[in-house]
Amino acid sequence: MKHAGEMKKAWRYFTIAEYDKEEQWLNEMAREGWNLTAVGFCRYIFRRGTPGEYIYKLDIVERTASDEVKESYFNFLTECDIRIVGEFKDWLYLQKKAADGPFDMKDDTYAKLRTVNKVYSFAVRTLCRLLTAFAAVILINVVCGAIASSFSVSEFCHGITFGVSTSAVVVLALIWVPILHKLRRKVNKLIDEIGVIV
Repeated sequence: MKHAGEMKKAWRYFTIAEYDKEEQWLNEMAREGWNLTAVGFCRYIFRRGTPGEYIYKLDIVERTASDEVKESYFNFLTECDIRIVGEFKDWLYLQKKAADGPFDMKDDTYAKLRTVNKVYSFAVRTLCRLLTAFAAVILINVVCGAIASSFSVSEFCHGITFGVSTSAVVVLALIWVPILHKLRRKVNKLIDEIGVIV
């Protein structure tokens, strides 16, 4: 027998480009009566409730946005009876009563395009930050290697660090380039749809 208030943890991995699949999965869980209460890296916590009572949407709020902009946005959500039930990095997990209607109009291509553009910008910024961090490590390693080149142990450590850092940049590119490509395709598809609508 299923009891209201029962808790459940689930582990799932979604890439940034699969935010829509994550949303879809959260809404499927809600239709089965599992309402999201907290989120972390690949971890979701649900509480048993009434099936189909809530719907969910993911959104991004840039960390660089001013406190006033964020406060204005959060006030807007409150006025629309939308709750933030989870946060992870720049992502917000939004919840509202299903009886109040969907988050967006059924075929609002412009809203979808705004969301994909925000996700694409977030992905590009994240990749740039990571590449900058690894490039800094490589540069520091090269400088330190040049300074301490007379020690054989230093050369060994320099080689290991340089190899690991360079490999990390290559792996990073192999992971992120397909994600950015997938998001770019979504943007282009929506732009094409808008072109047909207009």
